[in-house]
Amino acid sequence: MKLPHRVVVTCAGTLLLASLAAFLAAAAVAETGRRPLTEEEGLRVAEAARAYAEVTYTMGETSFTGIPYAWGGRVTVEEFLASLEGGGDIEELGVDASGVAVNALRAVDPNVRFLARPGDDPVYWADATSAVLYEFNVAPVASDELRAGDLIFFRSGEGTISGVAVVTGRRGNRVDFVVASARQGRVIHTFARTDGDYWRQHIAGGGRFLLAAPAP
Repeated sequence: MKLPHRVVVTCAGTLLLASLAAFLAAAAVAETGRRPLTEEEGLRVAEAARAYAEVTYTMGETSFTGIPYAWGGRVTVEEFLASLEGGGDIEELGVDASGVAVNALRAVDPNVRFLARPGDDPVYWADATSAVLYEFNVAPVASDELRAGDLIFFRSGEGTISGVAVVTGRRGNRVDFVVASARQGRVIHTFARTDGDYWRQHIAGGGRFLLAAPAP
């Protein structure tokens, strides 16, 4: 199993690797001129993500809260609400975990770009998967330093990155976050405790998004 490079565990060897990964991440920030989101920017990202979980709508006689989940979906809150008002087919609209994160980050910069290939000739995309966000677009953040707007990443049983959530707040070892849940079929606002089994088994780590400087 491939160990996610930002997971901090107690083994001395893997702690050394995690420290090395943090050093390399810092070097990448210096090379590309990117910077972590400020606290105020993080609050705007968290608010934009929370809007996905707070949308309420009715289908037939049943009321729902949270925009529907759709693998690969990129619908914005505004597009979803416009479709509701226009009588559109809601079942064709939805968003997945990276879609929530990407669109929430656009609250800070509508033209935000995501590093997809680092190096001397870096490549930036207008969109990103959870894995691309994890690998190239965040500075590692310890669980006790997470704040609103930070991202946490989920890992599959094979150790690969399988999803991302937007942190909305932290109180002690409780981390609140918004995520598009395939299991629940919608975007939800929920929480996990960093000292619990769920966190240890499913969370690969946390990160603060690195915002690229605007092009001259």
